[in-house]
Amino acid sequence: MISDLFTIRQLDELVTRTHSEGIDELAAAALIEHEGRFLLIENPSRDFDLTPSTWELPTGTVRAGETLTGGMERVLAEYFGFSNTEVTRYLGHNDHARDDGRIARVFVFAVTVEHPDSICRTAHIGHHSIDNIAISDTVDGINHMLRVYYADNSA
Repeated sequence: MISDLFTIRQLDELVTRTHSEGIDELAAAALIEHEGRFLLIENPSRDFDLTPSTWELPTGTVRAGETLTGGMERVLAEYFGFSNTEVTRYLGHNDHARDDGRIARVFVFAVTVEHPDSICRTAHIGHHSIDNIAISDTVDGINHMLRVYYADNSA
């Protein structure tokens, strides 16, 4: 489900616009809040010793033929073991340069999951939850999306 503030049709228009800008790689990221804290996933460094791991929102590639929300739900189930997910709000997007110079656009959604603390039993991946101040310092480009998230959740 997407809130009335942003419809599936509007998301389809965002994808069309993204493709018209020459960006073919799409990803979806989940902002999952539980008890006032947000879930982050460890992204291990490729060179292990030279740079530290980074922390990011649960994120995955949207496959050809998938909707943004369908891709988000698949990623949360396949990689992080979450079932019964609900995409509640589109929060915004960020562009990220890949190592090969291509751009990937990451669409960020507010998501609820049935058992947000169950990732440790279902995925063998580093994770932790942090508050809204710490996430602002940890995840690039998240501040605008947090403002949208809190504006929606304060009503």
